[in-house]
Amino acid sequence: AILAQVVWAQVVECDCIFPWWGQYWDLHGSPPHQIVPTTMASMREKCIDWAIALAEQGDRWWMPLVLLAVVTVNSLTGGAFIWCIGPLQASLFPVVVLSNKQFGVLLGPIVMTLGSSIAAVTYIQLMKTSGADALLESTGAKGSAWLEQAQTWASSYGAVGLLVLQIAPVPIPTAVCVVAGMLANIDGFTVFAVLMTSRFVQLTAGAVALKYGLAEGQTAAEYLRQQFKNEETDKKPQEEKKDK
Repeated sequence: AILAQVVWAQVVECDCIFPWWGQYWDLHGSPPHQIVPTTMASMREKCIDWAIALAEQGDRWWMPLVLLAVVTVNSLTGGAFIWCIGPLQASLFPVVVLSNKQFGVLLGPIVMTLGSSIAAVTYIQLMKTSGADALLESTGAKGSAWLEQAQTWASSYGAVGLLVLQIAPVPIPTAVCVVAGMLANIDGFTVFAVLMTSRFVQLTAGAVALKYGLAEGQTAAEYLRQQFKNEETDKKPQEEKKDK
């Protein structure tokens, strides 16, 4: 169960899965729980409440589009708004996976990968026109330890280094991986193929772990309340039904 939670935390790329997960996401070395103002924490709670409310309509056709928009914005900004978009992305992903009984395990990963792909293509094109520096600087990723570490791995090990960065236990934003790969003179298509293929595999593994392990027998709303609100779900009635 612990392994499944670690896998899902990695593929969702969010600092709210575990209380200590956010410390890896601050680009400047301090846990966001120590630097995020009260207003940001309040916004974060509102985003989670909104996602829980949407969980009741998780099987609607437009829900994957909402997740796609959130993932795209989060990826394009390099995680700069992780304090609000991160929890929203982390909560909408299980809504899509759990609410779609037949195709949720594939639909969730496809939508997430598509959102990351949009950001990856954008950054690859920007790198070719030297426009990525301004975007990275605006998100705070330029000159960060994340970028330096990613660039070192990409320069030393090429595409294999990018693959290691993508599957590492500590998630690194898609934008940082793309920029690191391009700065290491790796072909744009290779960068895109390695990152997106590995991301889809990870997301699929996370979706399977979520549906058949972490949230088995729970609705999307019940799982979100348990995960983000620490509200325990009463499984006794369900167990009694199974016994009967």
